[in-house]
Amino acid sequence: MRSSTHPISARLIVLALTVIGAIVVTATLKPIPQPLTYHQFADARQMFGIPRACDVLSNLPFVVVGIAGLVLSVGTNRRFLDSDVPAAYTTMFTGLLLTGFGSAYYHLSPDNYRLVWDRLPMTLVMAGFLSVLIMDRTKRRVPWILPLLVVLGIGSVLNWRWSEVHGHGDLRWYALFQALAILTGLLLLVMFRAQRSEGTGVLVIAISSNVTAKVFELLDKLIYHLGGIVSGHTLKHLSAGLGFVPLLFWLGVHSRKALNDGLEISAKLRRTNAMIHTNHERG
Repeated sequence: MRSSTHPISARLIVLALTVIGAIVVTATLKPIPQPLTYHQFADARQMFGIPRACDVLSNLPFVVVGIAGLVLSVGTNRRFLDSDVPAAYTTMFTGLLLTGFGSAYYHLSPDNYRLVWDRLPMTLVMAGFLSVLIMDRTKRRVPWILPLLVVLGIGSVLNWRWSEVHGHGDLRWYALFQALAILTGLLLLVMFRAQRSEGTGVLVIAISSNVTAKVFELLDKLIYHLGGIVSGHTLKHLSAGLGFVPLLFWLGVHSRKALNDGLEISAKLRRTNAMIHTNHERG
C-alpha cells in the first residue's frame, strides 16, 4: 500500500484536524442515551444450560487470541519491535482476553450495568491497536500515546456509566472514541508508510474485520431471521475476534526470525572473539 507523498508534518496536521473536527461536532450534539432496546438481541436460544448461548460462547475467540497474543507480545524479541511497541501489543491482547470474559458476562443477562464490563476492555483493544499504528506509521517514539488513549477510552465508558446512573445517559464520547479508533486507524494506513510493509496486510485485515463486525451488529435481527441459524451479533463476535488471528501469525513468524537472526549474530561474535583470542596467544 502506497502512502502519500506529502511531508509527514502535513499528514500529521490532517490527522490532527480530523480528530479535532470530530470532537467539535460531537460536542455540539445533544446527549445520546443508551437505548434499552440495545439489550434485546435476536438469538435468545439456550444451549447446555447457558442462556443466549451463541452470543456467550462466540466470545471464545477473544479469549484464545488474547492468551496467544500475550504469550507472543511478552516474549517478543526486542530486535524485532521497537521498545514502546510491545507494551501496546500487550495492552491490546490483554483487552481482547478481558473482552472475551466481559462480553460473555454481559450476554448472560444483558443490561446497562453489565455492558460496562463489555465496553471497558474493548477500549484497551482500541488503545493498544491505535498505538501500534501510530508508532509504526509515524516512525516516532511517542511513549505517552498509549497511556493517554487508555485513559481516554476508559474515561469515555465511565462517563457514559455515570451519566446513565444520574438519569441523563450520554453515549457521545464512547461512540466518538470508538469511531475515531477506526477512522484514524484507516487514515494512518492510507496516509503513512509502514516501517515494515509486510505487516500492512494483517493490520488491514484486523481493521476490516472489526468494521465488518459493526455491520453484523447492526444487522443482528435481519441475519437471524434469514434462517434462524446464526445472528448478526454472534457473527460480530467471531469477525472481531478472528480478525486478529493473521496478526498473531505475523508476530510469531517475525519474532522467531528476529530471534534466529540474533542467535546467528551472537554465534558469529563468539567465533570472531575465539579467533582473536587464538591469534593473540600465537602472537
